[in-house]
Amino acid sequence: MTVSPINYILSTDATTEVITLAEIKIFLKIDGSDYDNILTPFIKVSRQIGEKITGRDFVEKEYKTFLDCFPDCHGIEIRKSKLKSITSIQYYDVNNALQTLSSSDYYFTNDANYSSIYINNDKSFPSTYDRKQAVIITFKVDYPNFPATLKQALLSVCAYLYENAGDCVNENNSQFKSLFFPYIV
Repeated sequence: MTVSPINYILSTDATTEVITLAEIKIFLKIDGSDYDNILTPFIKVSRQIGEKITGRDFVEKEYKTFLDCFPDCHGIEIRKSKLKSITSIQYYDVNNALQTLSSSDYYFTNDANYSSIYINNDKSFPSTYDRKQAVIITFKVDYPNFPATLKQALLSVCAYLYENAGDCVNENNSQFKSLFFPYIV
């Protein structure tokens, strides 16, 4: 059995995008740089729409999450895409002193949609001070092997945003959902 934190706080936002300005310009058959200032924000917005619909993070980001204590069981399920790495697992020990769990004491696994953190078999999670947010987990997520069909969906959303610039765009548009449906977690 695993426990799962409820809230995830974005520590470091994406520094790259899945699609490039050159790719969207080719997709829209636009030459020159006259529309670059208009298209550039649509790239990020289309990714954000796709991420919101699917529940996945498409590019590398760093998050923080908290638990009030370590679980009695072996696992902590991270419901934010797949883990790329764990930056740190910190906790307030029984004396309320901040400690860092050694990376040799735990490991993580990725399943189809999420990841889980486990304590090594010869170890157990340490006891924590009785307080809120006694455990702080900082981690990076990513979407390895990004599917070409999902990239095509992002290009389509970006094109829709460009073609309807100035109009109110509803990100809950059923057309958007149908593009991302196979990737919804």
